[in-house]
Amino acid sequence: MSTKEDLKKYISNLKEKLKEELPRISEEIRIYEEKLNKGELTPNPTPGPQFNG
Repeated sequence: MSTKEDLKKYISNLKEKLKEELPRISEEIRIYEEKLNKGELTPNPTPGPQFNG
């Protein structure tokens, strides 16, 4: 990744991955906002074991 072409290729690859993930991320944000408006979010969530909780 030292040449300009390699960097352009890498950035292009990242942009494609973002385009693929954007619908899923947008849906998760929409669901979160709906739950927030309805007051269905846990006020003090317990961290999972993967976060040393």
